[in-house]
Amino acid sequence: MKKILIVDDSSNNRMLVRAMLEHYTQEGAIEVTIMEAANGAVACTLVENNRFDLIFMDIMMPVMDGVEATRRIRQMDSKVMIIAVSAIDDAEKQKEILTNGAEDYLSKPLDMNIFSARLGNYFSLIDSRHGIQKRFNPSPANLFTSETFSRKLLFYIRNDDELAEFWEYYLLDQEEGSEELSDTVRTLYALGSVGVKLKKDIQIIVEDADEYLYMTMVGFGGIKANIIKLILIKNSDITDYKLTEDKLSIRVLRPKKVAPIQKSIVEVETPYLAPKETLQPVETLHVYDYMDEDDLDELKGYVGKLNSLMLIVGGEIDAHEVEEIAYNLQQISRITTGYTDSYRIGQALASMGNSIVEHTDAFMEKSRAIAPMCAAFGRDLNSWIRLIFSEGASFVNYMDDTIITNAQMIESILTMDDNVEGGEENLDDIFDF
Repeated sequence: MKKILIVDDSSNNRMLVRAMLEHYTQEGAIEVTIMEAANGAVACTLVENNRFDLIFMDIMMPVMDGVEATRRIRQMDSKVMIIAVSAIDDAEKQKEILTNGAEDYLSKPLDMNIFSARLGNYFSLIDSRHGIQKRFNPSPANLFTSETFSRKLLFYIRNDDELAEFWEYYLLDQEEGSEELSDTVRTLYALGSVGVKLKKDIQIIVEDADEYLYMTMVGFGGIKANIIKLILIKNSDITDYKLTEDKLSIRVLRPKKVAPIQKSIVEVETPYLAPKETLQPVETLHVYDYMDEDDLDELKGYVGKLNSLMLIVGGEIDAHEVEEIAYNLQQISRITTGYTDSYRIGQALASMGNSIVEHTDAFMEKSRAIAPMCAAFGRDLNSWIRLIFSEGASFVNYMDDTIITNAQMIESILTMDDNVEGGEENLDDIFDF
């Protein structure tokens, strides 16, 4: 039995992660207990009273954000696996949360195939957590320098447990961390996973210099070159490396020491309520008229029909009504893709409409689960039209990301049952980790 905590201020996001977890664990017959928290403060309180194996931590939240919550939770529990969940434009926050205790991150909107691949590895890591043996090897191993280092670690990677020890040692047990180190460990983990599956005698040698860590993997000879290149392409942030037929060396700047976590008491348990009087900078609003008046009238009509249909999702919805939802989405897409300023929304709605057409049965089957998302999605489209074309918005693409993300979330739930193609030429279930 594994205990999992989902931390996110959006109920839709929590619902999506829960649905993906339940789908994965049902397929794999894994027993889990799932709890939820709407902000970091509530999460800290739950961690004080519960022992969790895995935490999915949103970054941007009210009351207490994910970075601060991760700092506090890491102090309370040094072994729990914390996975940051961030929007695409949260690069700085991603880096900050990794250096303060998170072991990996997932980008929103979540992709079911990537989520499943990583979740399998997370569970394997959780099952395998124990100490690492340190061994000394005096000869230089890396491809960058012939210098001999007195500080060195040798990891024998003969099975998933030993691969997990390498991950844990550098991303959990150490007081150092950086985004570059996280990317490097994930890259070597991916290649090591292939080696374990192909029964290779893999070793990872880490040479510790004053300025760099030299991480070298040996023993993967015979693995196809295109597979190794695919791993490196999928981890494109890794650029400072040297590769031969049987050795990969990656040079990583030594992370700076993370400041000790200060102990603090969590007292906030009530839902967040914004102050009634808060001074905010004056924001200039604009009404935009980039859309032809006839197109705008037609758009309002289709959005109105779609919103009405989205409100009945969760009840006894039939195939004809699902087809109507898809049709209205496609018509809205036809109009919005005709204008540069709404093109991204149009593309997302076209993809969502096509997925609904291809997964009509899944839409009806999961109607109750996606009902809150669908209702919110319809309201957001109405709000977008009202603010952009009537009342005013701070910029022309206001609400674009919200609408696109919600469309992709609904689409992800509908397509989560799709089979992932296998075979050595693909192996995305490994490389997406």
